[in-house]
Amino acid sequence: MIGGRTLLQVLGIYAAGSWLVMQVVDLLKENMGLPDWVFPFALVLLLIGLPIILTTAVVQKRIATAGVEPRPKAPGPGSSADRAPARPPDGRSDDVRRFFTWKNALVGGAAAFVLLAVVTAGFMFMRNRGIGPVGSLVASGLLEERAAIVVADFAGDDASLTRAATQAFRVDLSQSELVRVVEPATLDGALRRMQLPEDQPLTAEVAHELAVREGFPAVIEGEIGSVGDGYVITARLADAQSEETLASLRETAADANGIIPAIDRLSGKMRERIGDSYTNMRADEPLERVTTGSLDALEKYSRALELFESGRDYELGIAMLEEAVAADSGFAMAWRKLGVELVGNQARRVEAIEKAYENRDRLTERERLLAEAQYYYEVVDDPRKAITVFERLVDLDPSDSWALNNVGASYTQLGQWAEAETWFARSVAVDSTIKSITNLAQAQLQQGKLDEADATLAIADRIAPGNERAVFVHAAVAANRRDWEAAEEFARRLRDESSDPSWAGMGAMQMGNVAAVGGHLAEADRLWQESTEKARVAEFPFASTALMQRFDIDLDVRGDTARAIRTLDEIRAAEPFEEMEPLNRPYLWFASWYARAGAREKSEAMTRAYEAEVPAAYRVGRDVESNYQATEAYLHLSEGRPAEALDAFRRIGPSNCGLCGFIGPAKAFEALGRPDSAIALYEGFLETSDMQRAAWDNENLGPTLERLGTLYEERGNPDAAALYYARLVELWSDADAELQPRVAAARARLEAILKERG
Repeated sequence: MIGGRTLLQVLGIYAAGSWLVMQVVDLLKENMGLPDWVFPFALVLLLIGLPIILTTAVVQKRIATAGVEPRPKAPGPGSSADRAPARPPDGRSDDVRRFFTWKNALVGGAAAFVLLAVVTAGFMFMRNRGIGPVGSLVASGLLEERAAIVVADFAGDDASLTRAATQAFRVDLSQSELVRVVEPATLDGALRRMQLPEDQPLTAEVAHELAVREGFPAVIEGEIGSVGDGYVITARLADAQSEETLASLRETAADANGIIPAIDRLSGKMRERIGDSYTNMRADEPLERVTTGSLDALEKYSRALELFESGRDYELGIAMLEEAVAADSGFAMAWRKLGVELVGNQARRVEAIEKAYENRDRLTERERLLAEAQYYYEVVDDPRKAITVFERLVDLDPSDSWALNNVGASYTQLGQWAEAETWFARSVAVDSTIKSITNLAQAQLQQGKLDEADATLAIADRIAPGNERAVFVHAAVAANRRDWEAAEEFARRLRDESSDPSWAGMGAMQMGNVAAVGGHLAEADRLWQESTEKARVAEFPFASTALMQRFDIDLDVRGDTARAIRTLDEIRAAEPFEEMEPLNRPYLWFASWYARAGAREKSEAMTRAYEAEVPAAYRVGRDVESNYQATEAYLHLSEGRPAEALDAFRRIGPSNCGLCGFIGPAKAFEALGRPDSAIALYEGFLETSDMQRAAWDNENLGPTLERLGTLYEERGNPDAAALYYARLVELWSDADAELQPRVAAARARLEAILKERG
């Protein structure tokens, strides 16, 4: 009981009770998803109760000590009572005594917390039912759940600051579970349909028009303005069609360092107004935690995104990201973007992906899952783990086109093209970006669905006429139809019309491949040299990829092993391996190429250099293992051990290379005296569709037709032999002079067979 306690004791009891009450309130707030103001409301009630409790303690203590006179030790004769009555208090004292009782204090405290419960329950009821000013937008039906919201570029005088503010707001709002933010990269097609350039700023006016055209229900407009040394940041959520304001909010920052926290608060208010649960919002990390606390780093990151999205100045975009991670080494989002964009620089790419993975706790849930998936996909080389993570992203948001596309891309690494097609088609259905469309076309091509691939590419042509990715796939479709004239024309467009030296170089390389297919080896060599020069302009770590075709021609078309080895030696000497990062040095490629030519010592030297210079942690994965197996297989084959070669070929795991498993094993079966198996593989090579058809055919098509003619003739099937001899004669009819003796021999055999057949 409190009665009889000292004032200090009562204060201690009240403090302990208050602490217990606040713990219960906090627990209820967290577990029941109550608003943050419940806790301070309860605290205020307890503070109001404190003077009441202390006053009650003082009053009751006085009553206890002054209300009864002490009994005399020896009452005298004639006493008529054992007790002497206390002096009656005045009226005011009586009122105080009646009011400040422990019963009243306890009843008042209970009533205060009943009031808290009623106010909180009423607020949550109105919010969740969309009633009145506290009703959420989703609950009131003004926004649909999972609605796609376009966030326009923030307006303001400082362009770098507004870019950073826009990006920060998008990131924070993207943590919402009730709405999804439309990624700017997915709007390129819509901008083109509006006949606007890709670098068109997403102003409020453009955002509204785009949202109406594409069926997005709402737009958020923002503005950041300076007031003295501080800033005022506003955000307005409006209906896309009517432009009616659904929510209008503002926050202030005392200086530039307060901008990121202010945007965090502003986005939190917007999410609260939309209807996000308080539990989910409290579970999200602060904005500076999932992005960066450095405004300078965020500004550079935002500038890089703008450059990538508009297709302008890729190198400057990379430089901006490099500066961003230099300003904040834990800026995981910038590291992840570097890992995406650093194509061709494997060493730097792996470093960036690892940094993003190490700092993944500084990412939103979506970005964190993307970082994990990219790590499994690129560094660990385990597409199945990547698929598991990407599917978790799809579970979070079935309309996440990026995640859908990347599930498909992971299946391509396993060579499961039908599964990949399904996921790419889902991505296209959600958001028709050029990347997802061309990925779908590639998956169709790999399955031999050339007409379907053409139809898919027609969509890309409507959305973005002349896009390099689409032109490249067009060339591949033509090559798989063996329409070499069309394939050359598409490759020429790529070379002549692209301002990107990497794409232009790819076009020149493909033109060289087509020339070599027809036996125009000198012209092919000139084009491959041109491609290499463009690759050097693009600063590819290994620029001589196209020149490696010289080795293929020397070995597989000319059949000149010594010349092929000299070609490899020359390319190796011209490439500055020592200036490359170890991961960028193509040691394993050279090991397998030297193995194909039977140069064991040179092949093993490349393997030893790889193992000495590349850390063991990176010498893992399917690609590494496949390279080891291929090198072993080619050494066995070139040294006259076809059975061992076949065994090594069979140990090569599944990949996205549709044509890799034909020519080597076919040669092994020939060496084993099993022509039927060799014929089946050679014909399988001719009939299988693959994106790299021209690159394989430049060295293999003519010789394969030649071998099939010979094998069928030896097997006593002159009709089949005549078919392949005729195809070779047609293919190389105007080939270079060095190939004409073989054309003449095939023509002679063809004429002899036809003469024998009458």
